Amino acid sequence: MARKSRKNLENTVPALAMPHMFRVGAYVRLSAEDKKKKGDSIENQQAIIRAHIAEHPDLELADTYIDSQSGQTFDRPGFQRMLADLESGRIDACATKDLSRLGRSAIDTGYYIEKYFPARGIRYIAINDGYDSADPKSGGVMVSLKNMVNEHYALEVGRKIHATKQMNIRNGCFVGALPPYGYLKSPEDNHRLVADPVAGPNVARMFEMAAGGKGVSAIAEWLNTGGAPAPLHYFHSIGVATAKQASGSAHWTKAVIYSMLKNRVYTGDMVQGKGRCRRHVQERLARSEWVVTPDTHEPTVSRELFAEVQKLWEGNKEARASYKRHSDNIFLRKIFCGHCGFAMQRQRYKHSAGFRCSTERSHAKGDCRIVSISEGALKETLLATLRKQAEIYAGRAAAAAEPKPGGSELREAQAGLERCGGLLKGLYESLASGDITEGEYRELKQGYEAKSAALADRANRLREVARAQALESARRAKAAGSIGALGGAADLTAEAVDALIDKIRVFEDKRIEVRFKFSDETAISDGGAKPRGGRGK
Repeated sequence: MARKSRKNLENTVPALAMPHMFRVGAYVRLSAEDKKKKGDSIENQQAIIRAHIAEHPDLELADTYIDSQSGQTFDRPGFQRMLADLESGRIDACATKDLSRLGRSAIDTGYYIEKYFPARGIRYIAINDGYDSADPKSGGVMVSLKNMVNEHYALEVGRKIHATKQMNIRNGCFVGALPPYGYLKSPEDNHRLVADPVAGPNVARMFEMAAGGKGVSAIAEWLNTGGAPAPLHYFHSIGVATAKQASGSAHWTKAVIYSMLKNRVYTGDMVQGKGRCRRHVQERLARSEWVVTPDTHEPTVSRELFAEVQKLWEGNKEARASYKRHSDNIFLRKIFCGHCGFAMQRQRYKHSAGFRCSTERSHAKGDCRIVSISEGALKETLLATLRKQAEIYAGRAAAAAEPKPGGSELREAQAGLERCGGLLKGLYESLASGDITEGEYRELKQGYEAKSAALADRANRLREVARAQALESARRAKAAGSIGALGGAADLTAEAVDALIDKIRVFEDKRIEVRFKFSDETAISDGGAKPRGGRGK
């Protein structure tokens, strides 16, 4: 018998198909309640995911996404960045240590696992829970049960944290993230305040100046010219606050000083529980509901000095309220310096009035520029700008009222969903009658469900677009009516300014930027020239 050629034999061997290589996004998350659990550190989660990828030749690590937030919300920067990479195709798989790392909201986590990922062909792996969407045997009821358990755990931990916080407040223990300016947290007990030898004397001097008749502007000038950094910047300089917390202005403001001079904590009493959160909305409680615990720490000022300052403030309170009621400043809390961002002060002259930035006077020389504008020029510019906006919005309102395309697409998506529902129902009947095998049933069912999820997602997006268009149309019509009501008015009123204008910024060259309440756009005037409409830069 003739021997077969090795060359011919090699040609007859079928080539092995290479498996699809999944580019994995490793998602790790650690919230405050998870830090006390062993094994949930960021490093440990990453090590578990890397070890799993090393054991599976069809997986490769593409990127790592890290969050330090609660799992009850999905509005997390790392998670949102991962979604963007999934949508762009940069990665096509996601791996977490377990299901709880993805999220602790049963409904939202279930949506991503059962709808979002399958509809986009994304492979999801929860390693310690033994879930892999590429394995038909994993998943099922246990995934839903574990998601519900994870959500219950998060809610229970949240309740315990809240109860502990309330107990500490009632016991006079400090529970804030940062101490009041003038105090530090005790190194032995974070819930106890100790006097700050550096900032404390500044606070005492502030109360002495206030008792001596100095206003908050004079106190701010003393602090700023003396080089004392504002509270958050001071805490950042000593390593107590983060750079993000101290991202604002380094100058002392009147609001901060006024709040400190009203704070009873400087008499040695702990005052907490000023607000509460209901349905994720923070509410401020009445003063009678605050929790006050006397003599919990060393006082910065005497009770007599504190009471004297409060008496002066109360005496001036009615005068300030009367000034606000009768003030002819229609731009109160509306006009700001375009360079330093502080409110501009109104100045009255014999026959006119104007606005001027007082930063250099109240802070330090060179901190800002000489920015001023007459009230008459400001009103003239704003009236011309609002009339121009009225013309623009009248045209936009008419255009927004026209029917928008997209209704037919939504009807098509809804019809497709109904067809998929009918096909799924018929598929089960075919399985029951023996017309198809169980394997065929699973394969076809997965395809129909993926198509159904994609159609549902498209229908929801189209509904959101239609809803947004309807709201925009109504907003533009209302805006056109509001600014159109100015008509041929020769002057602005306080009511019109309050209803239409959110913020005015004035620059050294007399350029004005106006942010309206009815628009995301900013109108800009060119240094006193005729105003034009445009988008702020």
